[in-house]
Amino acid sequence: MVRKLYLILLCTLVMSTSTALYAQGAKDELAAYVQRLKESSAKGGSETAFMSVGSDFLYAQEYFEAGNYSSAEYSFANIVRSHKDHAFANYQLAISLIKQNNPEKAKLAQEYLEHAFALNPSLKARFAIDVPARKEVGASAPATPVEAKVPANSTPKETAPVTKDLEDYIERLKHSYATGGQETQIFSAGQEAILGIQYYEKGEFRSAETSFGLSLARDAESPYANYLMAVSLAAQGKEVEAKPFLQKATAADNTLVQRYAGDVASGKAKWNELQAAKQIKTTPVAKVTYGGALVYGDYVCTETFWNGPNANPLYRYEDRGYFALKKDGTYRWLDNGGTGKYSYNSKTGAITWLSGPLKDKAPKASNYQPGTTVAQVTVDFEGYSWECGCNK
Repeated sequence: MVRKLYLILLCTLVMSTSTALYAQGAKDELAAYVQRLKESSAKGGSETAFMSVGSDFLYAQEYFEAGNYSSAEYSFANIVRSHKDHAFANYQLAISLIKQNNPEKAKLAQEYLEHAFALNPSLKARFAIDVPARKEVGASAPATPVEAKVPANSTPKETAPVTKDLEDYIERLKHSYATGGQETQIFSAGQEAILGIQYYEKGEFRSAETSFGLSLARDAESPYANYLMAVSLAAQGKEVEAKPFLQKATAADNTLVQRYAGDVASGKAKWNELQAAKQIKTTPVAKVTYGGALVYGDYVCTETFWNGPNANPLYRYEDRGYFALKKDGTYRWLDNGGTGKYSYNSKTGAITWLSGPLKDKAPKASNYQPGTTVAQVTVDFEGYSWECGCNK
């Protein structure tokens, strides 16, 4: 009896272990395939030979692993075009699209994802790991033309009714742009309009104005490009310039009138917030203090020279000698360069050379700064200066 029970437990353990290993192996089929390709490439194997699908897959996988999902998308799409039933290429194309966080690309990914699952059901387990926080396509709220923070002290207003046709226009262009559709192909009005929408949604209305202007140069009658142009202008405070665009837009779709004031108010709030963020906050230059108790000792002088544009270093410093200030109102220039007298105004910091070598050099002015660790006398000549420092 005990022997039978032992055999039953042993069989159960073997079966459960085999099942777990099978599930793990199934879940890791993609990883195993990638590893096999890498080993083939390292050894010069036939699976990754020149122009092979394995070589192309590994090339796309390198982009994917580097986080360059747009390039990975392009490369996996090339494989799927020529090998439509390549399960792993379909799967990696879908994941590359999803990881770009573009709702339209996420929608496009579903076709490739479903095909990959049909070809290899084990990829469903892999998907739960690759995209753990997956949202169902279409679950996100439709984009609004402007999403801005309204100042806390503003008066709450009724939310304007959503104009479905404007939202459809924006979503249609986004989908076309994400999928390479005709409506946003190169040199089209839609291409410029989608760029304008991207700027618009960020609150960068000056750039949006430029893009919508280029779009309207190709299609002047588009009511929604005219409307978005009007809001872009008004958000910048250009209400007069916005009027003709608004009139053309509302003539084609009069429901836009109901939302215009709200969109402009939100746009202005966003615009003002961005402009405030761009302001460079400068720290006032500390006021130079001259005068005070004079520090006596040796002042070593240097002159600063600019080495010219693109030079490294930009500046060089050349020694000009030193002078020693003494408490009795005399000074010495260099070790044996002569002596002289000076006077000092503690209120203004001005030093006047009364005699000796520094009087002979005829500086325009000499001013004393107390400093924190180094006392400095700046000796100004015609067109240049010496900075002379003495450690306290």
